[in-house]
Amino acid sequence: MRLKQWTAARTVTGTATGTAASVSRLNRCGVAFTKRHTGYLVLALACAGCVSVTGNDPTLRTPGELLEDHKIEREAKRQIAADDRLAANHINLVSYDGIVLLTGEVEDEALRMRAERAVGNVENVRRIHNEIQVGGATSLVARANDGWIETKVFSKFAADKTVDAARVKVVAENGVVYLIGMVPRDHADAAAEAARTVFGVRKVVKVFDYL
Repeated sequence: MRLKQWTAARTVTGTATGTAASVSRLNRCGVAFTKRHTGYLVLALACAGCVSVTGNDPTLRTPGELLEDHKIEREAKRQIAADDRLAANHINLVSYDGIVLLTGEVEDEALRMRAERAVGNVENVRRIHNEIQVGGATSLVARANDGWIETKVFSKFAADKTVDAARVKVVAENGVVYLIGMVPRDHADAAAEAARTVFGVRKVVKVFDYL
C-alpha cells in the first residue's frame, strides 16, 4: 500500500500572462478530464494502457483505478441529483484516487454541507475537499470561460516538461483553477506555477496527495 501524505489545499495567487500549446500530448497520456470534457473519457480509459505499459511506476493510476474514480463520480452525481434542493443548485465534482473535489455555488452553508454529506455516502470515497461557494450561480458565459481556461491549462502542461500531466486533474470554477492529483511536492509546485500564468486564471488551489 502506498503511503501518502495528505496536505490541505494551498492557494497560489497571481496574475496571468497566458500561452497556448497543443493538447495532443495530454490526450495520448490518458489524463482524466473533468465533466466538461466527458467526451474524452473513453479516450482516457482506452489510452490508460500507456500508464501501465510505459512505466514501471506504480504511482501512476491503473485502468482499474480510472474506472473506480469514474464510478465514484457517477454515483456521487446520482446522490446530488436525487436531492431536489441540491439538484436546483450548481454543483460540480471530480474524483482522483478516491479524493472528491466539490466546486460550484449553493444558496447557503447548510446546502454546502448537505452536498458534502451526500457525497460522503458513496462507496470508496476516501476524502472530500469541499470548495463549494455560498452565493449565486455563475452565468453560462462564465462556465464556458471556465471550460476554455481548463483547456488552456492542459495546453500549458503539455508544453511544460516540469509538469507531470498524467498525474494532475484540472478543474476551473469562476476563474479559480483547482489542481487535484498524486504528485511529488516539486511537481505540484511546478503545476501551480504553470497554471497561474494562463490568461484568465484568478487563483490556483492545490489539492494533492503528495508522494
